[in-house]
Amino acid sequence: MPNQKKMKLNKKQKKQIELGIILFALFLSFLLWNSFLIYPIKLFVVLTHEMSHGIFAILSGGKLHSLLLTSSLSGESRTIGGNKFIIASAGYLGSLIFGVLLFISGYKEKLRKVFSTILAILLILFAANYLEGGFGRISAVLFALIFILFPIYLPQIANAYFYKILGIISMAYVAIDIKEDILTNIYRPSDAQFIAEITSISPIVWGVLWMFISLAAIFLLLRWGYSQLQK
Repeated sequence: MPNQKKMKLNKKQKKQIELGIILFALFLSFLLWNSFLIYPIKLFVVLTHEMSHGIFAILSGGKLHSLLLTSSLSGESRTIGGNKFIIASAGYLGSLIFGVLLFISGYKEKLRKVFSTILAILLILFAANYLEGGFGRISAVLFALIFILFPIYLPQIANAYFYKILGIISMAYVAIDIKEDILTNIYRPSDAQFIAEITSISPIVWGVLWMFISLAAIFLLLRWGYSQLQK
């Protein structure tokens, strides 16, 4: 029998395969956007969105009274005082930052462990102190358990892809959420509407700006991730 040679992928091929997997997961998420498979990711993004309002309220000198999270993927943060512009902007910015950190953590094992611990602690603290209703509290605790257990029990390569895919879909959800808030004919209260009331600048301007920031972040991180894979 002729000798069989094992095919060894070079660095470029590894990069292309990894990028393909991430893009395929992102494309598949769009196809299944309203399915139960994507629902937990959307729920996670709504939760981090509302948590970000609360975190920035506290950082800007105000207080967080409570958070509400519903099964229909709506959320509300009730804050007192603080900088209104910063608090209103924090939802889009904060959930985008969470997505960025998740994606980067997929490439950095040490960062992944640190970020997982911080995120789990934040989720538990919010569940214990600010979230109203059983649905929100249970959701936060379940997500906290995921970020505690996955780094321990999942193989590192599977855990890394989990963070990369969760991060990229989270960032995509931010852009889609903005589009649904502003660039449709259906009016509904949104962060962009609140920012517009504070600044007297059209909510469409703010919506387009935040959508551009979200899409630019996705493009730059995919490009950065493509450059990170080593042999």
